[in-house]
Amino acid sequence: MGMFDSFKQGKEMLSQMSELQKMQKKLAKMRHTKEHKGVTVTMDGTQSIKSFEVSEELLKDKKQLEKAVVECIEAAKSELQRSIASEMGMGM
Repeated sequence: MGMFDSFKQGKEMLSQMSELQKMQKKLAKMRHTKEHKGVTVTMDGTQSIKSFEVSEELLKDKKQLEKAVVECIEAAKSELQRSIASEMGMGM
């Protein structure tokens, strides 16, 4: 492997890193909101929760609240992953 091959590989790596950074910024700006059984969660494309709301009615039943929170977050993550895969042309 010659010096120019190493230079070419380094340049390709920098290009890939730049594309990855662009994708991460795009994902951070993306928002997905899911409402499920009185729980509403909004996540960004990196799956960070940006907002979270619970209905007053659901606050009266701790077990139901706990179950609804988990279900809502999991459903939001799943939908978000499908949306990202679709946008990237990967289809899930």
